[in-house]
Amino acid sequence: MNAGEIAEAWALACCETLERHDLNGHMNLISRQVQVFGLADLDVVDYNFWLKQVQEQFAGGLVTSLSYYLNSIKAESDSLIKFTTMEYLTDNAGEKHENPLLVVLAKEEDGVWRAIEEKILDKEEMQAAGLIKLH
Repeated sequence: MNAGEIAEAWALACCETLERHDLNGHMNLISRQVQVFGLADLDVVDYNFWLKQVQEQFAGGLVTSLSYYLNSIKAESDSLIKFTTMEYLTDNAGEKHENPLLVVLAKEEDGVWRAIEEKILDKEEMQAAGLIKLH
């Protein structure tokens, strides 16, 4: 598979595991070394914070759907893929949320591609990446 196909497979697996409320499957797509940047009031989000957030979302049925628009591959190697994407999330009240992201996937020792870094892009970074919000 090429970098684009790997990124698409990862994004599809994220969507499918979320919709099935498959916590183990969903968290298997996230590296234990993950770092997320760009969230308001938080410097960095780690794996444990992400896990707790997903547990709460699944238990409360807070998220009803998730999808991604994969924009472009920014860098790739045999073990890392960096790409931009727009994440579309619908909550249980029917509200749609859009997050412009820079995602870095790493092929870990077990051969599984996992998110090792995500950055929520600010308006300037989003425009520079060619991403457009729909809502």
